[in-house]
Amino acid sequence: MKLVFSEMARLQVTYDEVEEGSGVRRASVKAWRRKNKPGLESLEAVLGWLGWDFVAVPRAKALPEEVRAELQPIADKLGLTMPQTVLALVEIVTGIHERFPFLRDPTAIKPVRFRSHRKQKIGIHPDQYALLQDVSTHVAH
Repeated sequence: MKLVFSEMARLQVTYDEVEEGSGVRRASVKAWRRKNKPGLESLEAVLGWLGWDFVAVPRAKALPEEVRAELQPIADKLGLTMPQTVLALVEIVTGIHERFPFLRDPTAIKPVRFRSHRKQKIGIHPDQYALLQDVSTHVAH
């Protein structure tokens, strides 16, 4: 849910605008902040209106063996681990590199400014940290 509220703040959109654009009631979105968890359909609607896709991504260990066998030569050729290969494939398929320049250039990450002007940390999921580290070392050299 942090992503929803961070994007709302970054884009400076109100709950009313989210309701009008996504069709999810204002009260429901507000309740996500403290007490309720959204259903998948509501979350997809709000994220979609904010310009994001919700994509379920299997972890490398959950891949069927035949898929893993097909991906292993690609991983070996690129010098990537299987989790890095899966993430790269998802990024290519979803076109995420085109929408988020920081995946190409981690130095392009800009802090989000909230209306209260409190400093906020940019959150990176633990599964993404290694991939971003690899990208930043390749960009730096």
